[in-house]
Amino acid sequence: MKKYPLLSFLITSFFIGVFFTLLVYVGIWKQLVLGLSTVHWWMWPIYLVIAFYVTLTLHELGHFIAFAVQKVKLRAIYLTMFVFYKTHKGWRFKIMPKLWVLFGGLVVPDLDLIEDEETYKSISNKFAISLIAAPIVTISFMIITNILFISSLIWSNQYGWIGFISVFNMFTTMLSILYIYTFKLHTQSIFGDFVAYKKIKEDPLFRYIQLSQYVGFRLDQDHTFSEFLWNKSKTLLLENKMKTDIFHSTLLMNYIEGVIYESQPMDEKIDLMIQKLPITNYLRSEHGLMMAYDIVIYLYFNHHVEKAYQLLDKIEKRQNNKINEKQRVYLNKKVKHVTHIAYNDAFLSNKENFPTEQSWIFEPILDYYKHMEVLHKKLPFHIYECPVDLEEEK
Repeated sequence: MKKYPLLSFLITSFFIGVFFTLLVYVGIWKQLVLGLSTVHWWMWPIYLVIAFYVTLTLHELGHFIAFAVQKVKLRAIYLTMFVFYKTHKGWRFKIMPKLWVLFGGLVVPDLDLIEDEETYKSISNKFAISLIAAPIVTISFMIITNILFISSLIWSNQYGWIGFISVFNMFTTMLSILYIYTFKLHTQSIFGDFVAYKKIKEDPLFRYIQLSQYVGFRLDQDHTFSEFLWNKSKTLLLENKMKTDIFHSTLLMNYIEGVIYESQPMDEKIDLMIQKLPITNYLRSEHGLMMAYDIVIYLYFNHHVEKAYQLLDKIEKRQNNKINEKQRVYLNKKVKHVTHIAYNDAFLSNKENFPTEQSWIFEPILDYYKHMEVLHKKLPFHIYECPVDLEEEK
């Protein structure tokens, strides 16, 4: 039909005409017109808001209930600016107007620490089921509202109801189609439900990053480190060639933080790999820059002081200036502080200097600044020296 657009247009117009004539003939069109006449102009935006929150709430409840049925504890559910979150004293409610930028919702589980392969696989499967449950709810609700709309036109004489269900169904269908479209989309760091479902089933690296990040949202914030997940990061680093994307960078940073802040033993093969990494390839992106600065800290921590300072100099000269300046300044000052090059206590004690990125979204369930304080502690001091032999050669 693409080769014959005129023919396609004529056939489509014909069927639309036949369908419209049928609606007029059996009186359904009249029902629809009379019903819509009861809907005043100012009611349309109200119905749109109602349809938006109903479809969004049902979608997020799909995730929420799927977790709950599988006996996974819940930490929070976000519905645009409305946040329901769990504390040690029970569930709380908070309104955060700036969350409108999400234009959507979010469900956060409260995972137990994963300490063996069986639990890891089980939680992965439960995540996958939760991811696919919400789209099923969205599609099912769209079908139900369409059936209810058609049934009302055929059998109901309540024109007020017909007007409401007609407008509500129109908005629900439009929003549901929009949601279904977004389920298939993905960026470097955001994945639609269909894409995320497929990747968590098939991509070991994606699966690891998702679970390790969500463990960080546990209600028990004093115990978020999992030795099993840290060892998993070692396995994935050894099995996969490092790339410059956000997942490989995050994987390496998880390993490095385990060595530095959780007293985990260094792996010699990974250490050699880190020292041979072409760091300049990573300095074009924000996550790559973060990883590069983490490697500076890692080298200093492991007594490779000269290499650490050389890498720091290379980062300062070759980093991409298009990366957020606040992020670049913060990372530079933090690294110089913890490696004893400069003392930036005043800068690092001012929360206004922290590049929170999207961390403010999780403010009700995550003490971001407490985590940052750990990263600002100076490392054990290592002497940077170059032996010089002053004895005159004979």
